[in-house]
Amino acid sequence: MPDARLTRLTLAEAADLLRRGSLSPVELCEAALARVDAIDPELNSFTTRVRADVALVAAREAEREIAAGRHRGPLHGIPVGVKDLIDTAGLRTTYGSGIFRDYVPNRDGAVPARLREAGAVLLGKTATHEFGMGITTNNHFFGPTRNPWRREHVPGGSSGGAAAATAAELGTWQVGTDGGGSIRIPAAFCGVVGLKPTLGLISNRGQFGNGNVSFSVPGPIARTVRDAAIAAQALAGFDPEYAYARAGDPPDLLADLERGVRGLRVGTSPDLMPAPDPAVHAAYDGALDRLQALGAAIAEVRMPHHDLLFGVTFAVFAIEGGNQTRELIGDRPRVFSPEVERLMVDPPTDAGVWARAVRDRQWVAHDYTAAFRDVDVLVTPTAPCPAPRIDEDGGSHVFRVVPYTAAINMVGLPAVSIPMGMDRGLPLGLQIIGPHGADGLVLRVAHALEQDSPAHRVQRPPI
Repeated sequence: MPDARLTRLTLAEAADLLRRGSLSPVELCEAALARVDAIDPELNSFTTRVRADVALVAAREAEREIAAGRHRGPLHGIPVGVKDLIDTAGLRTTYGSGIFRDYVPNRDGAVPARLREAGAVLLGKTATHEFGMGITTNNHFFGPTRNPWRREHVPGGSSGGAAAATAAELGTWQVGTDGGGSIRIPAAFCGVVGLKPTLGLISNRGQFGNGNVSFSVPGPIARTVRDAAIAAQALAGFDPEYAYARAGDPPDLLADLERGVRGLRVGTSPDLMPAPDPAVHAAYDGALDRLQALGAAIAEVRMPHHDLLFGVTFAVFAIEGGNQTRELIGDRPRVFSPEVERLMVDPPTDAGVWARAVRDRQWVAHDYTAAFRDVDVLVTPTAPCPAPRIDEDGGSHVFRVVPYTAAINMVGLPAVSIPMGMDRGLPLGLQIIGPHGADGLVLRVAHALEQDSPAHRVQRPPI
């Protein structure tokens, strides 16, 4: 029988044991496969799974390489799932859509390619909202994904499968994507760590077959801040086929992780957190108190153009994102859920709509540029509420949640969500936002809070 305790290892712990030869990649893979077999029928966090024998072949190869002294790095021999929006060669990729129910790409996207190069063991494709267009992962074609904390609640979206799998310990970490909060929202709702990196740090090539959009990025969902940093570091790097790739070597995301927050200026803004639930506001105030106790200075900043965000976001989604989706579908018969059918209307053709969106997007970016002259990071709740029930109208929650997360995508900044306590048995999330390229800084602040208080550490759900 596989050792069930192995699934509780963090990425850092498992990687160290594998590197030293104290743990076999085969043992780790067998434990992960057994955990998925036992738990996932209830959660539905994987849409497509790699056959067990295929995964074990990869694990045995990793075992041979490590034993022969050819250790490839911290992902070598580590089981991981990839969100079902990213192409995987030879493995079904549905994009959460009935149109692509049987689609198998012939080429890896950038992230799966890096995972294979790093010697990771792919477990399968984690569930997503249809075409990533939602915050619940209530998928019309493949069924809803359930929150490990309370099964009648959503895990968030659109990386709900990745967050649910991470919280339920179906692998040490998972790959998500974030186009408007799709890593951070499910991380908050499931009580795990989710990093939305700076645009261009990690290549998005292969999302929807292309991935060259200005707002969506891949990133890790993990059970510790250090694990998120390790995973992002391994995935980062220049990709000549990715339009938004950042030039030069990626920054060291682990170098300053232990430096703490003493002397940092932490910004808050009432403009960025409209009408949070009282429990969310109380948990947020507690996080600010902890930052002050750790030596940070708290300062309020104003974001006067935040009210433009809805118009900007939905114009970018409808025009740029909609065009990408239509290119992907091509001449295939359109088989949409009723929810996505409403969203897939023809985009505005008036050039003035796009011109206004471009201008207003710049005003939103201007607010962040100005704020980061006065503070080092911004801190907000990740979402104004805990996870809604599966049987509620997910669309109604979009209008509450999007103002908390989407601006970060519109301006390409890094942000991380970490746990922030609980409300009625459901996790809450804290979001830490940094300037362009300051991924290491937001992880540093998150790590300081994680080390300081159990409220900011990932807990095991009752599953």
